[in-house]
Amino acid sequence: MPAAVAQSPDTLSFGAGRPVPPCDVEMGQAMFDAVCWACHSADLRGGKGPPLTGPAFYKTWQGRRVEALSDLIRNTMPKDNPGLSERAARDVTAYIVAHANKPGNPAGGQAGK
Repeated sequence: MPAAVAQSPDTLSFGAGRPVPPCDVEMGQAMFDAVCWACHSADLRGGKGPPLTGPAFYKTWQGRRVEALSDLIRNTMPKDNPGLSERAARDVTAYIVAHANKPGNPAGGQAGK
């Protein structure tokens, strides 16, 4: 039987109690609220843009490096004017993970199952 692998804040992991990347979640939420919500909705469930929460999102990103998501955000968002700073993209990534990992978040609570 393979040994259990410790969860790392450098790897995306969704679900209550899972680690959040070591970035500024509050700044990530402020950036999300200022820029991202218009396409991804305030609850991250998508609209003009794809959802940033829910089973399909978690399945795609679970276990991947934090940099993979933050680089995608940095290089392609917002669609009409890409080029968030590396710091802003990492903060938004931390916010997305923190949103999924909030206790009581039904989607986040099911993500790791």
